Amino acid sequence: MQTISTIATWAQAVTRALDASGYSSRALLQEAGISPDHLHDSNQRIPVSTMSCLWRAVRRVTGDECFGLRVAEHACPTDFHGLLFALQTSLTVADALERVVRFSHIITTSANMELQREGGRCLMLYRPSSAVQTEQIATEALIASAVRFTRQSWSELNPIIAVELSRPVPANPAEWERSLGCPVRFEAPCNAIEYAPQFMGRSLRTGNSELASSLDTVLMGYLQRLQRNNLPEQVRSVIVRQLPQGEVQQTAVADELGMSVRNLHRHLLKHATSFKELLDDTRRQLAFDYLRQPHCSVNEACYRLGFNEPSSFNRAFRRWTGTTPGQWRSSQAQERASASVLALPVVARERPVDFSNWAPALAV
Repeated sequence: MQTISTIATWAQAVTRALDASGYSSRALLQEAGISPDHLHDSNQRIPVSTMSCLWRAVRRVTGDECFGLRVAEHACPTDFHGLLFALQTSLTVADALERVVRFSHIITTSANMELQREGGRCLMLYRPSSAVQTEQIATEALIASAVRFTRQSWSELNPIIAVELSRPVPANPAEWERSLGCPVRFEAPCNAIEYAPQFMGRSLRTGNSELASSLDTVLMGYLQRLQRNNLPEQVRSVIVRQLPQGEVQQTAVADELGMSVRNLHRHLLKHATSFKELLDDTRRQLAFDYLRQPHCSVNEACYRLGFNEPSSFNRAFRRWTGTTPGQWRSSQAQERASASVLALPVVARERPVDFSNWAPALAV
């Protein structure tokens, strides 16, 4: 399988935050197996599994659950190749956000960005890839960076309404809202930034169509080099785009990728996977995301996943989980309710609770 990776220059923001806080970034880089010599080269990529080792070491050494937010304070535009410059030259907010969706894999292939507009809301969703374990602190550092650069670039608009995080409610939620400068909703179904819909078509004072076109060419060239050996992720992206239109056919995916069905099958075999496996796994991950959204009904999730009828969705979901979509959603609601009880301060309990053997996992 193709390695899921992150642009090496992004790790510089982590090292700056560590050094500024009095920790040895070089020691933690060495522990994670990352060469400091690679961090200034945007053509270098770091496997996400390796970056996750670094993030876990950061959490262990700092003991700061907000450290992802600290990293954002030390991020520079050049850490993201040319993407932030392309966003600044976009003509409208919607144009900028669509560029994020189009070019986000330059920063990391561990997540897919999705711009969702429905029910009067506009959300940029950060959907983690099913092929790798992503640390929540890493996602939060990226989201905090996006919030920070949005405010710096378009201070006259302030289009961000709120941030939604899938993590449990932290011990100090006020610190998160102070750092991000907006309301933060915890235990959300998906990590996301909510934007004010009325600003989507607003012209940006930094817009420059000629520069935007030039930067698009640079970014597309980088993305093409990156994707040359990343066929499974290309297939997943096409599947995600085509699912709302109905049952996704291998022929249609091959056509969009400019390949024959036979060649697509042959090249996927080299990555130890198949179109059927990728379609099934993509549907499974999206199903979990949709069912975590309170406003998304089971029937709506069914059709957004390209199933022709609810019975087909039910059969697939039973195969994935051994239960129905409705039962799974109910169990998730109960787990969130239990997590909320555990998150209450100790002083609010009638009897003391022994936390010595309890270590809550980060939500991903």
